[in-house]
Amino acid sequence: MTSSEPASRDLAPVPPAATAARALHHARRVGQFASVQLGVQLIGFASGILLVRWLDQREYALFTIANTMQGTINVLADIGISIGLVSIGGRVWQDGHRFGELVSTALRLRRKLGAVAILGITPLLYLLLIKNGASLLYTVVLIGAVLAGLFAQLSLGVLEVVPRLRSDIRQIQIIDLSGSVARLAVLVALAFIFLNAGAAALVGAGTLFLQYLLLRRYAAGVIDLHAGENAEDRKAMIGFVRKQAASAIFFCLQGQITIFLISFFGRHAGSVAEVGALGRLAMIFTVLGSLLTNIFAPAFARCQEKRKLGWLYAGIVGGVAGFSLLVLSGAAFLPNEFLFVLGHRYSHLQHELLFMVGGAILNLVASTLWTLNASKAWIAGSWLYIPLTLGTQIALIPFTDFSSVTGVLTFNLFSAIPSLLLNIGLSYHGFRSQEQPV
Repeated sequence: MTSSEPASRDLAPVPPAATAARALHHARRVGQFASVQLGVQLIGFASGILLVRWLDQREYALFTIANTMQGTINVLADIGISIGLVSIGGRVWQDGHRFGELVSTALRLRRKLGAVAILGITPLLYLLLIKNGASLLYTVVLIGAVLAGLFAQLSLGVLEVVPRLRSDIRQIQIIDLSGSVARLAVLVALAFIFLNAGAAALVGAGTLFLQYLLLRRYAAGVIDLHAGENAEDRKAMIGFVRKQAASAIFFCLQGQITIFLISFFGRHAGSVAEVGALGRLAMIFTVLGSLLTNIFAPAFARCQEKRKLGWLYAGIVGGVAGFSLLVLSGAAFLPNEFLFVLGHRYSHLQHELLFMVGGAILNLVASTLWTLNASKAWIAGSWLYIPLTLGTQIALIPFTDFSSVTGVLTFNLFSAIPSLLLNIGLSYHGFRSQEQPV
């Protein structure tokens, strides 16, 4: 046997039957996840619609503000950390102790960033709640519920990477389904007793804590949660934080800009409720988001073969774009059917619906591109997002009525265009930077 024989066997083409079997396996796996995830999202959607229909517009406006600010703090606490978790974790996930060091490093850093974000955003949350009619005591209750949820959410954002990179789809589904069912069950029970924005926010916090307990128990069985921090990981993550701080903060605030604007400039709390209610319909895209986060992005992060990487990218982005166009067509031709689920208080928003869906689609596609780019650390030049978006928004100011729902949603739609175009450019540069196959 010559020394070239093993190499020739390694380079032999994969039989078509094996390729087909592998494709069928992946398709079945994605289908199983999507079907369960669809159930999870339908339960979550039911919880959201219950709140839209049950709460009066003032209460729903307060819940929308509290929920939005909680999401803002959570995102601000993640600046650059998820990029480090996925990009480094894609190389070390098979080593339980080494992966544990990465997770421990990320947890400590995320909590520190979370504390800073809480100090910065809580005063804004207070002002928005007071402005929209909450009493001082009610404001304190809502802020307390937000902070309680964040206690669990800050750890969830790190620990959830463990089953994703290990492709443990079943565990992801158990955690998601448990949280969704528990939240809906408690909300339904409270609807017969007492349900307002404060109670709904507390239920959300309890759900996050339940998911945290389940996820921590799982993670403790597959990685070393007692591992110390890793100096190299910390240095790499701090580097990502420094590089991404300005753009990530700006991106986070842009993601909530519709609620910010309508809360400050809206004529009444009902306008906030209308924007929040329309936003509930955007949950139709969350199944795609879950597939991207839990299956496709980790697979994209692990892939090291340039040709396969290109096909993965095209398939993921093409699937998101195709589904988005289908939803946009439905909103354009069947608006009453979309709005029916929100109840009679929101049935007049046919025109606003189209702008909401359009903006959600542009943000979804841009977010998809960003997630793929970030999983490969293709982020050089992402700072351009800030001047490009600011320039666009400054140009829109003279033509926008910020006191109307339509004006704010239109502003949001056009504000998403720079992010979309920039992420296309980052993807192009990322593929160009890949080494040619030997």
